Amino acid sequence: MKRLLLALLALLWLTGCSTTNWHLAPTPAVLKEPRLDFERAMPEALRTTRLPVFYATTRARTESPENYSNSSADGVELGVAQVRLGEPGWDWAALMASDQASTVAKPRNGAVESVQAFGTVPQADDAFVQAIDAQLARTKNPTLVFYVHGYRVAFNEVAVQMGSFSHYLGQGAVVTFQWPTGSMFWNYLTDCPRAEQYIPAIERMLALLARTKAEQISVMAYSCGSPLLAAALDRLRARTPAASRDELQKSWRIGNVMYVASDVDLKTFASEHVQPSLDLARQVLVYYSRIDRALGFSSLIAGASRLGRPDITDLSVEEIRRLASDPRLQAIDVTSVRGAHEMGGMKGHGYWYANEVISTDVLLSLRYPIPPAQRCLENQPGTLVWRIPENYVDCVSEKLLRLYPALAR
Repeated sequence: MKRLLLALLALLWLTGCSTTNWHLAPTPAVLKEPRLDFERAMPEALRTTRLPVFYATTRARTESPENYSNSSADGVELGVAQVRLGEPGWDWAALMASDQASTVAKPRNGAVESVQAFGTVPQADDAFVQAIDAQLARTKNPTLVFYVHGYRVAFNEVAVQMGSFSHYLGQGAVVTFQWPTGSMFWNYLTDCPRAEQYIPAIERMLALLARTKAEQISVMAYSCGSPLLAAALDRLRARTPAASRDELQKSWRIGNVMYVASDVDLKTFASEHVQPSLDLARQVLVYYSRIDRALGFSSLIAGASRLGRPDITDLSVEEIRRLASDPRLQAIDVTSVRGAHEMGGMKGHGYWYANEVISTDVLLSLRYPIPPAQRCLENQPGTLVWRIPENYVDCVSEKLLRLYPALAR
């Protein structure tokens, strides 16, 4: 009880006020590189400030501007949100100029202008898949991104944030799984455990997305969305226990599985979740930070370290050896990366979108299953740990210029 009271006091001190102004993530640093011209590769039809973000949600529909509430619905509803990037009067040129000037200190507004619900599963499955395939056919990006959020976020907030990432990716198709969570800090104590009931729905979504024409499906979970995704992948792997990795790749086409600032027990992840994720994916990426105060709070409550802020002494020597034996498992320590590590909320917990250098690596990893050394990360010899060096953006830019000379400005 004493540990819980101390943790709650710490959370009261650390938590900032929530907001109803939904913001674009700051532009990843590589997209600001003056030697590169990504706009040239963008088809004219996609040069727009409005784009689709697909969703599956267990939130209840509401007539309010937020579209879906923080209450649970009966079943899973599928649909697409039309997201506006920037102010209502912006055109493509204004958005591109804003991208180059964006900083975490001056967030840019975005909005969900409308939603189109296709219906609930399974009746809406075909319409959902067809809409995603139509979006993929419009773009040069054959990747589908599937994202599971953490707690204390609103439906429109998630849609706008991932709409900005879709824009940075050159579109493709982005799908969010949205589960109900409140807007107060204490919702953590109830919403995250309660969300475990949605694990079968996330598993089903992964199987449904394999019906699309996406060449690759990148999967990412944040904060207490991570245990939900990890358990869903366990269930997906268990569907065909005798299948080989090649057979699983052919069936599910999962590229990278990415866990960012993950609020999942480190020992549980190592013993139960790592192998199913590795079986299904081409790579498994774990981003972590030792200055993530939200996960410091979570560790205090749980009495054990979290995957996103690990204490390696929680693992046995045998567990460490087993994890280190597979180079496709990457632990990426972002603790010392300069720049912002949050964009509102708790200190150190939002680095994957707030920090323009870290978000560059996240962006590359959502698009391509590139080994860490090939995307300019540096390894701590003899460990699974990779770090983002000071010259990271310059190194990535040079590699892109060599691989894609047409990007030269």
